[in-house]
Amino acid sequence: MSLLIILALGWTVGIVKANSKGYIYANAGLAGKMFTENIVFESAAKNAPHCALVCNHHDSCMSFTFNHNICRGHAVLVTSNTTSVLAAGARSFYTEGKIRSCADRRTIDGQSGVRTLYTSLGSPLLVYCDQNTDNGGWTVFQRRQDGSVDFYRNWTEYQHMFGDLEGNFWLGLDALHMLTSSQSYELRVDLMTFSGTKGYATYSDFTISDSSDNYRLRFETFTGGNASDSLAYHNGMPFSTWDADHDHYHINCAAVRHGAWWYTGCANSNLNGRYKNSSVNGSDGVVWLNLDGVANSLKFSEMKMRPL
Repeated sequence: MSLLIILALGWTVGIVKANSKGYIYANAGLAGKMFTENIVFESAAKNAPHCALVCNHHDSCMSFTFNHNICRGHAVLVTSNTTSVLAAGARSFYTEGKIRSCADRRTIDGQSGVRTLYTSLGSPLLVYCDQNTDNGGWTVFQRRQDGSVDFYRNWTEYQHMFGDLEGNFWLGLDALHMLTSSQSYELRVDLMTFSGTKGYATYSDFTISDSSDNYRLRFETFTGGNASDSLAYHNGMPFSTWDADHDHYHINCAAVRHGAWWYTGCANSNLNGRYKNSSVNGSDGVVWLNLDGVANSLKFSEMKMRPL
């Protein structure tokens, strides 16, 4: 164990490393408070690294407070809104390695942008967090805003991240499976036509299966949005690319639609289709049937998920 001091965003921040799991505990910047909510344990500790080690042995410990040899662990990420009492000398740390979603990240950082999450295996994953839309907490996994990134790619490329997290990108099928298999998510799709009409659609209990099942799309139901539903037709379908055809049609839908999607026969939506610089006819474009028709390509699409 070791105690390191770093400088970040103009703040002096304590970083505590603890045990074989490799968790890192970052200073929550909430000195002088002893938190009283969601207490997992309270025990004696020699110092902050020792307290971090104790927290690390409790799977439900998300943060801890240390004050005068008292170590208190919490099952939440403590914030300025967490119930507390004044305690001179108290310091609080949150468990960086247990931040699984952008909703977790929002409790300590409410700004949108590229951030690090951690999978259930403890591996770091760079994502884009949208903290502005509908109270935030969204992990964005697809964005189309211009034609600078080619989305007509093969199976292996779609398994992994490509593009720019601050521009056009796809997060990767493996990442989608890892994230959605660890907790329940809702899905949101944000769209805009070339005429400026904006729409969105939301779905409950969104999951993506693993590679052995070809990253099958599943969700419980369409829950609302003025873009209406254009995804139910694809519910329960495996993912397809031009070189890995898993649709139910006699043609290769990924090749015909110039994209990669959970095609059925073929598509009511095609958000990874060919990006066009105007709303021209052609079902091979970026399409959401019930917003602008199957033959009109969209100017913008963004797919994102948030824990339920």
